[in-house]
Amino acid sequence: MASNSYETGRQSEDWAVDHLRQLGWTIVARNFRGRRGEIDVVARHGGVLVFLEIKGSLRQPRVEAVLHRQILRVRGAAEEFLVRNRLPLETDMRFDVLLVWGPPYQVTHLQDAF
Repeated sequence: MASNSYETGRQSEDWAVDHLRQLGWTIVARNFRGRRGEIDVVARHGGVLVFLEIKGSLRQPRVEAVLHRQILRVRGAAEEFLVRNRLPLETDMRFDVLLVWGPPYQVTHLQDAF
């Protein structure tokens, strides 16, 4: 894993995307930036649109690493994503968190995390 936090985060995201693809998920977007926030990964899992927050670390990150203000930003960015992509606001969706650490890479997937 990289020596600085930006590189650690980037490598964690890359690994997480590969992991999701191996599980049969379809990656829709990465690093979506809106005026209200950012989403690390947008993916389809079955008929559900999933907005994923990826937390990477050399050691297992804590669930508390996802702060309340960050949750609000991700939710706001998700709304912007739907509008920009002309998807109905009633789209079947959820918000997951992937805690990634290593090497060797390991993951804890928290579905419907917020």
